Amino acid sequence: MFRKLFAVALTAGVLGTGVANAQDLGPFPVDRIRESPEKDLITTARLTTTSFGFVKLTTNARAVAMGDAYSAVGNDLSSIFYNPAGITQQETERAVLGGYSKWIVGSSLGTFALGIKTSVATFGVSAIYFQTEEFEERTSQNPAGTGRMVRGSDIAVGFTVAKQLTDKLSFGGQIRYIKEDLDLIDFTTVDVNFGTVFFTGYRSTRLAMSLRNLGSDKEVVAQKARVPTVFYLSGAGEIAGNLGDPFSLTVAVEQAFFTDFAARYYFGAEAWINNMLALRAGYKTRHDSESWSVGAGLKQEIGSQSLSVDIAFSRASEFDENPVRLTVGYGF
Repeated sequence: MFRKLFAVALTAGVLGTGVANAQDLGPFPVDRIRESPEKDLITTARLTTTSFGFVKLTTNARAVAMGDAYSAVGNDLSSIFYNPAGITQQETERAVLGGYSKWIVGSSLGTFALGIKTSVATFGVSAIYFQTEEFEERTSQNPAGTGRMVRGSDIAVGFTVAKQLTDKLSFGGQIRYIKEDLDLIDFTTVDVNFGTVFFTGYRSTRLAMSLRNLGSDKEVVAQKARVPTVFYLSGAGEIAGNLGDPFSLTVAVEQAFFTDFAARYYFGAEAWINNMLALRAGYKTRHDSESWSVGAGLKQEIGSQSLSVDIAFSRASEFDENPVRLTVGYGF
C-alpha cells in the first residue's frame, strides 16, 4: 500500500514539474507553422508513373518560340501536333511540313506532316521520331562499360480528321500508333488526341481546348507504362492589327493539366511584319527543362503556293543547354 501511494505521489510531482515548466515557456506558439518537407510532393510525386514521355515534347519551331501557348493560335498544318482542330484553317488545299529539333543531352526529334483539305473535311498524317545519343552499355557486372554501344528511340504515327462545323467552331480528332524502343525491349500502344477551336465573335479572340495522349496502359517488366495524358485550355487574339495586315501582334495564354505533374502556364506573343517576317517570344512556368524562348519566321507566297521557314531557341537552364528547333512548311 505504501509503495502504491509513493508511486502516485512521485508521478504527480513529475507531472506538476512538467506543467510548471510548460507555463514558464509562455503560450503555445499556435501562429508558427513549420514548413512541410514534402511541400513539392504534389508536383513531383508521380513523375515516375508514366512512360512514352517523348509525346510531351514540343516539336514545332513556331509554337516553341511562343512558349507553347499555341492551341488557340495554330492556323496551319503545324497545329496537327498541338490541336487537331487547327488544321481546318490551313490556307492551301495541300500542305507538307518537316521539322528537326536539337534536344537536350544529345537527343533529337524529327517531325513530318501532310495535310489535305477537301469539301468534306481536312485530313492529315503525321509522324514524330525521337532518338537519344549513342552511349556505352553499363551493367552491374561491368560498371565501367561493356564496349557495346546502344541508343533508345521512339516513334508516333498518327492519322487526323478535322472539320469546320460552323463559321466559328472547328473540331478535330487524331489516332496514333506509338512505339518505344529501349534497346533490349520495346513496347507499343495507341492513343487519341482531340480538340476544338472557337471564335468568340469579339474581335479576333478565339478559345481552344485539346486533350492529348489519351491512351491505354502497357505492362512493361512487371510495371505499368502509362501514356502521359494532358488537357489544355488556351486563349488568343490580336491586340494590334489583324492577321494579314501590314502589322499584327498576337498574344496567347495556355494552361496545361498533366496526369503526372502539376499544372503549367504558358505565355506567348507573335508579331507579323508585312505578313512575311514574324518575331516571337514566350515563357513557360513550372517546366523542368525549359523556361523562356524566342524565335523568328519567314513566309513567302508564290502565286497559290507558300513557303515558310521557322526557327526557335529556348533555354534549358537545368542542363545548361539551348535547344534549337527548325521547321519548314510548303503549301500548294
